[in-house]
Amino acid sequence: MSSIDDLLAVQVLDTRIDQLRHQRATMAQRAALVACVADLVRARAVLEECAGRLKALRSSQKEAEDHASLLEDKATEVNTALYDGSITSHKELESLQAEHRQLKEHQAQFEDQAIEYMELAEPVEEELAGCTVVVDDLVALQAALEAEILVAEAELDVQIAEQTQERADAVDGVPADVVTLYDGLRKQQGGVAVARLTGARCDGCHLEIPSAELEAIRRAPADSAVTCPDCGRLLVR
Repeated sequence: MSSIDDLLAVQVLDTRIDQLRHQRATMAQRAALVACVADLVRARAVLEECAGRLKALRSSQKEAEDHASLLEDKATEVNTALYDGSITSHKELESLQAEHRQLKEHQAQFEDQAIEYMELAEPVEEELAGCTVVVDDLVALQAALEAEILVAEAELDVQIAEQTQERADAVDGVPADVVTLYDGLRKQQGGVAVARLTGARCDGCHLEIPSAELEAIRRAPADSAVTCPDCGRLLVR
């Protein structure tokens, strides 16, 4: 068997290695992971926006409650002054009564506001809980996909290493200049540098070789590197 014949075995192994590398780079889990990460970015943005709305409502609720509490304390002080006997002037008592009434009215307004903010916050809290579930599910999915990719990569890497070793063994007996020619042609020819000559046809480009050129190819020494005049691939005769 000539060194060119040996290249057919090398070509088979190189093709298999290319396929494994392509499989490694384009496994379905990678596309799923990209989509998952994009969904997670959007889900986190929605979660953050929802959390911001809830925080604003709770802040407004607390502010209203604080105002109501301050007014209640002030009203209690005024009420104490009304009935502790320290003030005897009828006019001052009437003024305190009016102040107490006004404080309680304002207190009630802030209490109503606090209740309104609390009611507005309740559905937002439920929305936030739903957003949190979505984010948690996507985080879990991302972790699962990353784990699957690691396992698949490891399995493919083992196969690539095995095929690469077989390739090294197969190319060992091929002259270095022929290997160099072969490697250069692989880059030019989309990975397939060697084709068998079947009758007058190149199995690489599937074209018939003109008779004059075909005769020259057939007369060439068995171990010499001859190429298809149409596609330039090395021909195995």
